[in-house]
Amino acid sequence: MKKYIFSTTTLILFISFSFSQSLKDLDNYTVDEFYKKVELDYGTLDEDGDDIDYIYVKTEVDSGDYKIELSDGDGDLYEVKGTNIYIKFRGYFGYAGYSTECIMKVDYYSATVYKLE
Repeated sequence: MKKYIFSTTTLILFISFSFSQSLKDLDNYTVDEFYKKVELDYGTLDEDGDDIDYIYVKTEVDSGDYKIELSDGDGDLYEVKGTNIYIKFRGYFGYAGYSTECIMKVDYYSATVYKLE
């Protein structure tokens, strides 16, 4: 599977955290899967013959700590603003609206999102 690397202009890699509170004190959510949105050529059809503009393809994210903004996406997906990456959580994340600031910690086998708000 091809890895997707976040652009440094759209996502900031944190080298150290300078928060007044610990991440342990923040609400946290386990990531189930990462997806990337792939735009399709005009006239692409789904299995029912209906036009579709894009699909979501499972992808990976490089390990690291990221400051992100999440917004509501299609269905159970949440958009990482400024990227074509979407997140599906194992449990209920709740309403993200147009922007919810978060920290995302990605390890080799797991990823967790911490709400800053």
